[in-house]
Amino acid sequence: MPFGDVQSAHDRQVKIDLVPYVADVQLTTLTPGIDNLHHDVSLSPRFLEFARRYIADLIRQAGNLSRFYGSDAPVLRTPETAGFRKILGDLLQGGLNRAHFEKNIELDVLLRLAILRFLTREISAQFTFVVQECNEWIRRRGEMFERSERAQVMKATLAEFQADRRNIFRITGQQLSQFIFDLEETILAKARRALFGDEFRETYDLLANRLLFVEGGKDDQLFLEHYVLLGNFMRDADRFEVFETLLLEFLRDFVLAGPAGEEVRQAWRRFDEVTQQAIEAHADIERLQTERETLERKLQGNDNMLTRFLGADDPATLRAARTGVDHRLSAVRTDLEALGSQIEESKQKVDFLSEFYQTRLADYLNHPENAKRLFDAQWGGPEQASGAPARDWLLDRWLERLENRELLTHVVASYELRNIHTDFCPPLHLQQLKKSLVMREELKRVEDILRHFPARRYSVSKIEELAKAVRRYPQDQARAVALIFTEDYMRLRRDTRNLQRVNSVLDKLSLIENDRTRELSHLNNSLYEYLLPDELRPAEERVVAHVVIKADVRNSTKITHDLMARGMNPASHFSLNLYEPIKRLLERYGAAKVFIEGDAIILAIYEHESTRAHQRAVAKACALAREIVQVTELYNAKQQGSPLPRLELGLGVAFQNSAPTLWMDGDSRIMISRAINLSDRLSSCSKLARRMMEGCFSPFKVFLFQTVLEGTAEEEAEELMIRYNVGGILLNDEGFTKLGEEIALIEVEANLPMPWGHESVKLYFGEVPVGAAFEKVVLRKGFVRCLLPGGEIGGPGAVFYYEVCTSGKIMDLAEALARATDVKN
Repeated sequence: MPFGDVQSAHDRQVKIDLVPYVADVQLTTLTPGIDNLHHDVSLSPRFLEFARRYIADLIRQAGNLSRFYGSDAPVLRTPETAGFRKILGDLLQGGLNRAHFEKNIELDVLLRLAILRFLTREISAQFTFVVQECNEWIRRRGEMFERSERAQVMKATLAEFQADRRNIFRITGQQLSQFIFDLEETILAKARRALFGDEFRETYDLLANRLLFVEGGKDDQLFLEHYVLLGNFMRDADRFEVFETLLLEFLRDFVLAGPAGEEVRQAWRRFDEVTQQAIEAHADIERLQTERETLERKLQGNDNMLTRFLGADDPATLRAARTGVDHRLSAVRTDLEALGSQIEESKQKVDFLSEFYQTRLADYLNHPENAKRLFDAQWGGPEQASGAPARDWLLDRWLERLENRELLTHVVASYELRNIHTDFCPPLHLQQLKKSLVMREELKRVEDILRHFPARRYSVSKIEELAKAVRRYPQDQARAVALIFTEDYMRLRRDTRNLQRVNSVLDKLSLIENDRTRELSHLNNSLYEYLLPDELRPAEERVVAHVVIKADVRNSTKITHDLMARGMNPASHFSLNLYEPIKRLLERYGAAKVFIEGDAIILAIYEHESTRAHQRAVAKACALAREIVQVTELYNAKQQGSPLPRLELGLGVAFQNSAPTLWMDGDSRIMISRAINLSDRLSSCSKLARRMMEGCFSPFKVFLFQTVLEGTAEEEAEELMIRYNVGGILLNDEGFTKLGEEIALIEVEANLPMPWGHESVKLYFGEVPVGAAFEKVVLRKGFVRCLLPGGEIGGPGAVFYYEVCTSGKIMDLAEALARATDVKN
């Protein structure tokens, strides 16, 4: 026996290093689709069309539909196997190359999953299509034909075709899966190892699962050919769950698997030791109590005649002996109390480790290699030869357990069935035939069924002979079958587990075929599109960041009312004097119109992956915003003295270091962006601030104030902000940080007039290249001032903001100071 001399029940076990199965498939780095729940995937339209046609041809071939059409049959296409293999291979190789280019293996995994989802769904869809095609063919022949005998024969043939759906599904599915397996083995696995190494092999092994290509993940014929055929019904003795329970019990009883198993054994040893000590302590207590009772009787003179004849012990000696017994009894009881807590603690540890170990054992059953590690004496070659006797012994115990549970004959019958099933199925079901090899009453039932087909001359004696052979199976062959069965069962358990895992991931995929949905997902950078090489169009560059500029017209309601009162057209006024001049500026700065409101225009400058290094979107937005202010200043100068109202703007420039999201309204694209909301706040101007600043002179056009309220949260403080922005430009903090990355900003200081008096002002000067020219950009760092009761302006606070300066004098001053600073440095 391959273990030591310790005979505890928990030591009569063989220590085996089993391997847990941990393969998984995850999509953790990919962007969710437009519904925020699924990954949007679009497959090559040419592949989809070819695959649908090919699957339909496979179904017609598998169902032998030439019987349906007879001599009137249209020429049924032979499935274009070579063409499908090529187009599938091209698509898979393209996905692998893309994953390598973007350094993300999940892109290739996503493509593999999308193809699995499409193919498995399409088998069912094309089966329905082929049935409809047959029905339509009968209807097109006219009402007279539909009532003819020929039509009835055709309908009966079609009914047989539909009844055979599961077999047709399996045949078609296995052909499709074999293409993927062959491509993986001959081309894809080698290419993936060259590009990514062997790190992801287990993930792709998990996807190579035949159960994905049978209806419902279960098919007796598939189990017979590639796994092992087990019982399907609750009354069957050889159900999947029965063998699972049996294997787990066997491992728990006879195997110590890895470090966890050793921990369980040590925990049981400790529990046994403490329990034994407690038993011995109880025995000591009983012995000491008996000894004390004897001493007590002697002290009371109640001893027998012989003791009195021989002479009694000295009472002092007896009392001293009794005291000694009491001390020892007290010590043993104290030890027993301590052992009680130790027993409880060790029992809890045993229970916890046993529960964990039980879970771990279930993981071991998903790894087919563990069957050989357990039962194959030849496993591992000479390096593992020392463990051969233990594995031999375990195989004997496993065979013994199968025999004791009367399951060995079921296992043997599952394999022997492969030799005769093609002779009897149909009309018999595989489960019927298998049971007839095990149970005599089932054999009689099978004989009765076969008598209904005298023309086929079935030889029942062939089944009887095989049934006798199953019941008298030689011991050495039974051992071999027990080993093979365990490996096949573990493969079935692994693939069943993987089927559930893959299906859960497939449920997170959305195969996009609707053009509108595809475009919407593409615009939101959430579409994973896989095309064939000849379908690839020039890549539309992905937006990675953007700047929004909002120009808001001041007093637009009053302007509109005044113009209409004078019989003038406010729409043409805004269009000719504001919108059209601004539109002429857009191309120079690479800006795009987002949308125009009645009194505002919103523009955007986008940064793409390839242009981010040189786009300088924030710097260009600042220069463009300054030119927009100059458009209104030029208009106001020209219209001075005319009846037309002045145009005054407030501009907000907001940078967002991510792409905007888009949705479709008919043919229009609607942008959703945090930068739009922010630019709206930055461009705003309160009436209170305009009244406060009326009559105040300053070359700056943006000022921020805040009412003083104690305990105000940051979000509430933003709502209490009072902005003055007339002819000015306000830039968000994130935009200023980005501007410093785009161009070199020189910081200078100057004492300049403010509405509350002269003060030292910090300015930033830089230049941005626009085409062949350079545009100046000057910013002022301002501080939010407190608004005191009575409308007076208080001192500066800690919150600051950035104004893009529009005054020519300030720009010249900042440039002169910057040049001087530069020369000095």
